[in-house]
Amino acid sequence: MLSFTAVHTLTGCLLVADAEADALGWGTPVTLLLVHDRPQPTGDPVPEMRSVEFPLHREDLLTDPAGIPVLLHRLTSELHQPNSPYRTALHTILGLIRRTTPDARLLAWATCYTDTPTGQPQQVRRIDAVDTDDRLYQLTRLCGEDHPLLAVEDTPDPHGAPATYPGLSALLAATARVADGGAA
Repeated sequence: MLSFTAVHTLTGCLLVADAEADALGWGTPVTLLLVHDRPQPTGDPVPEMRSVEFPLHREDLLTDPAGIPVLLHRLTSELHQPNSPYRTALHTILGLIRRTTPDARLLAWATCYTDTPTGQPQQVRRIDAVDTDDRLYQLTRLCGEDHPLLAVEDTPDPHGAPATYPGLSALLAATARVADGGAA
């Protein structure tokens, strides 16, 4: 179970991802982030967290957020295939993380995307994330606003959760199995 400090640090990591997305501008394709921690060698109880952008194939670079849930489930399915390009990419990323930080833990998957809510003239950037405790993080920034809104739900209501929630949860579970050396 993640500590309060780890949850707080993870929210900070998502805020950094939002700031980086803001620098890239609005309307960029969906981005997937794999978040991991890096325990401090000094024994500091606040771990450093990093997010690694997961590379998507050109045909998966969505600009319409309606396709994200399907993409997440397809990625999960591909992690079950031993020779799939996405599974190979995940193994490469995990290998690089473990080479530099052998005791790193995979903590969350996140997706960053631009949305235009129905009937609204203003774009919204969203970052949805799910951690290993199945906690839901939702960051929302209106175009032109200085600060985002960030909500963390310890026990999300499946009926009120964003459409990305089941796919992120499934992707996290499959990633954990791959990281442990088993079949996804």
